[in-house]
Amino acid sequence: MFNCEMIPAENVGVKHAKWDREDGYFVPRDCYNSYFYRVEDTTLNVIDKFRLHGKKYIERLTGGSALHMNLEEHLTKTQYRQLLRVAAREGCNYFTFNIPNTVCNECGCIDKRYLKQCPKCASRNVDYLTRIIGYMKRVSNFSAARQVEAKKRYYGKLEKEKEKEAVLC
Repeated sequence: MFNCEMIPAENVGVKHAKWDREDGYFVPRDCYNSYFYRVEDTTLNVIDKFRLHGKKYIERLTGGSALHMNLEEHLTKTQYRQLLRVAAREGCNYFTFNIPNTVCNECGCIDKRYLKQCPKCASRNVDYLTRIIGYMKRVSNFSAARQVEAKKRYYGKLEKEKEKEAVLC
């Protein structure tokens, strides 16, 4: 067994990267995260990410392994059910669906989509909410290094053929 409490808090990822760089290690980014893949990787599909956080890998780990399934948009009830089946089949027992939400800084309107302007008052003074395991947080409240990393995150889309794969695999 390997203890891999990877990054237990948003701020710690920035500190660990800084300390490693100061100790002379090669550090390609200003913060670490708890993903088993690069957050900006567009080559992995939704199913691949469940596999990477599934039993085949996590059965040898302790300390926690959470999949943050970044999705471009909210899914239908059927799509969520299909992904729950995939998670069960792969043995991915700790995960959350993370879909960016828009919050208007002018009128307070919250929309479940990633928008450039408020649908209620048309203001462009908007921020985004993202799910951290257990709660929502404004991206503008992240540390500077974490905000840069958050902008790189790839939010996948469940394609129609992937829906079929989720059921048939």
